[in-house]
Amino acid sequence: MAETMNISITAPNRIDLAGGTTDLYPLCLLMEGGCTVNAAVTMGSHVTMRSLGRKGVKIVSDDLGQTLEAPEPSELSLDGPLGLVARAVRFLPPPDGVEIRTRNEAPKGSGLGASSALVVAVLKGLFKLRDQDEPPEKLINLAVNVETANLGVPAGSQDHIAAVFGGVSVIDFSPGGFSRTCVPLDSGLIEALEERIVLSYTGEGRFSGMNNWEITKRFIDQQGEVRETLVSIRDVARAMGDALLAGDFDTVPYLLSREWDLRRSLAPGISTPRIDAIMAAAKDAGAQGSKICGAGGGGCMVTMVPSHRRFEVQKAIEGAGGRVIQAGIDRQGLRLTESAN
Repeated sequence: MAETMNISITAPNRIDLAGGTTDLYPLCLLMEGGCTVNAAVTMGSHVTMRSLGRKGVKIVSDDLGQTLEAPEPSELSLDGPLGLVARAVRFLPPPDGVEIRTRNEAPKGSGLGASSALVVAVLKGLFKLRDQDEPPEKLINLAVNVETANLGVPAGSQDHIAAVFGGVSVIDFSPGGFSRTCVPLDSGLIEALEERIVLSYTGEGRFSGMNNWEITKRFIDQQGEVRETLVSIRDVARAMGDALLAGDFDTVPYLLSREWDLRRSLAPGISTPRIDAIMAAAKDAGAQGSKICGAGGGGCMVTMVPSHRRFEVQKAIEGAGGRVIQAGIDRQGLRLTESAN
């Protein structure tokens, strides 16, 4: 990278509408195919990279207030809150000294796939520094692997797919990988969905009852109803994909609620009294359905509303302790720009 140039990368976070967890490897193979439906949102991960004019790597997280430095990429610590970015840098070391600055617009514990969007953005920038232009599928697979290594448990790929492509996606997972059907940008369906979605923050997510590895083990061991529940969640996602592509906005809210009912049965703690109260307030104000994004226990909530009841539902959510987030659907996906200092 020339000393007079900056690289800026933005990757959108996502709302998972249905099918989360069924994108995990190897669960998607063991259940004869997974399916997720998500929408990228105009709230993303931002990364800038600039030359240091000397050897070394400096990683700065503006939202976390954390800094990590090392004279060589291989010497970056993998521990702590900057470990994910450090792992990406160690795998794709830049040719020259660089400062990497990150910022995520999502609130802490949002459940919007913020860390996945971040690692996608970082890897895209690192490839640029190395004058490599990798295809989207390779970038997604690498991002999933880096995040899995950092978490120590399997990571799904739906978040990374949303971060790369943007838009509204129906994603099927099979032995051959993933296939994505996008809601056409010129169909008017994205605008119609946007009018009916309210995104809010219920508080920092703290659910830890079952991580991805525990779900995988319980699925394999056929413990409880995990296998049947995940298959049902997959089937709801497939039905929601069909409904969205057909513009059936009477069925979509029902499926959103059905997905949440199934998901909350996976383990205690996925829902909480606070979440239940916010959802009940939204329903009383005219909401048609709600679900928590991500693992549950808190974080962001997506609510489907008739467009004419939007204001009343937003007011009810805030009255019950939630915080409405103004975010639309991102149509662009991953983007990179260069600018002079």
